[in-house]
Amino acid sequence: MTMNRLECSTIYLARLVLEAETALSISTGNPDGVFDTALVRDANGLPAIPGTSLAGVLRHLWDETGDADALFGYQNRKEGSASRLVVSWGLLLDSQGRSAEGLLTGDREERLEDPLYGAVIAQIDAPVYRDRVHVTHHGAASSRGKFDRSVLPAGHRFAVELRLWAESPETAGSEWDRLLSLLRHPAFRLGGNTRAGLGRMKLVSAHEACFDLRDCKQRRHFCALGRGIDDTDGLAERQVEIPVVKGWKPGTLRLKARGPWRIGQGSKGIARRDKPADLLPRMEERIDWMDGKGERKLGMLLIPASSIKGALAHRMTFHARRFAGEWNTGSLDDERSKAARQLLGWIKDSRDGNEKGQVGRLILDDVSLTLEQTQVVHLMHNAIDRFTGGVRDRVLFDEESLLGGEFEVHLAVNARDLDDDAIRRAFKAALDDLCQGRLAIGSRTTTGNGFFNGQLTGPLADWLDETQRGEVA
Repeated sequence: MTMNRLECSTIYLARLVLEAETALSISTGNPDGVFDTALVRDANGLPAIPGTSLAGVLRHLWDETGDADALFGYQNRKEGSASRLVVSWGLLLDSQGRSAEGLLTGDREERLEDPLYGAVIAQIDAPVYRDRVHVTHHGAASSRGKFDRSVLPAGHRFAVELRLWAESPETAGSEWDRLLSLLRHPAFRLGGNTRAGLGRMKLVSAHEACFDLRDCKQRRHFCALGRGIDDTDGLAERQVEIPVVKGWKPGTLRLKARGPWRIGQGSKGIARRDKPADLLPRMEERIDWMDGKGERKLGMLLIPASSIKGALAHRMTFHARRFAGEWNTGSLDDERSKAARQLLGWIKDSRDGNEKGQVGRLILDDVSLTLEQTQVVHLMHNAIDRFTGGVRDRVLFDEESLLGGEFEVHLAVNARDLDDDAIRRAFKAALDDLCQGRLAIGSRTTTGNGFFNGQLTGPLADWLDETQRGEVA
């Protein structure tokens, strides 16, 4: 049974600060003429989080364990109910931790010269983007499998306001607590490519209050609140604990490079040379915060989660078919195994619209490294003419690769209703290959690059080990 919002007289209010722990890509859905996607921006040209994007993610997470219609409303032909939850747009914070509300004109326009604001406005003409490619079993891009995605660099913060209407302070306290706990859910991610490293959000701070508008004193208190979405005067700070979510298995994958490696193609050389190398590591800036002040940190080495996920997907398909005794045929080459589809999901690919897509159950995060955490090596390459023994024309090139280094990849699996042991067995075998140096990631893997040693720890490792213990028994 749903509650009529017009009969509610109590407001739960929270003003939040969310930080993009990994790069964020909330797209307009349309290309900008050069790149395949463009970021959603407000009237000032600043990236923003639409309220519908945040509300949609919260509704999806709420629906996992409860009736979302009662809180988020519904529309079923002539029947319907308004949402009791009101979600504002997420406004980008400047380097001083202040949001920009309304159109910045006149004297306020100089705020757009803030270092963080100026950088993201410049990205309208020169976006930060990720190259993506779907690689086939032949090691080449599949048909329509090459695309790019514009992103907002990691570390940017947003101010958001949530309001929940209730009949009385006593009736919705548990709902409010549960709603705020979703902000620390392992699947709380915004935008696109959330299963491939993007969109992980961190709750930096939360300030809340509850107002019973039938009480004159509380009504005056509510009316006295500052209008700014980042104004927390009159609100109490709230510590939101990490919820224990049934079915979700988080884990940490620690990898140590065995030799040289390079992932992606960068545009700026690391070493100071007259001419940059032809092949460069991928680098991307991020925002670091100290005492509420944000600062751009340039030249961070990027390890995209999509690179690791792609390698695991191919190897998992191999192991799933190996365990099932499926021999290589022409029809199998172009399809993922059933086990890989259940874990990694699939897109809707039906012209009649009858087939539905399925979001992946595996989530991985991007990783950023400083240059001090690894070593840069400069390598020269050439191709020898088989007849003359000399260097072939125009095939002398160089690259900057990375040598050594350790990093951690955070990942999680939604194991709810994932009872097929074939999935766990194939996924564990793929991870073992990666951790024991039998599966390379990145570029030039056929020449010895991209091999790592590693270890998986956490509840995810225990969940995968259950399959092995069952086989032994």
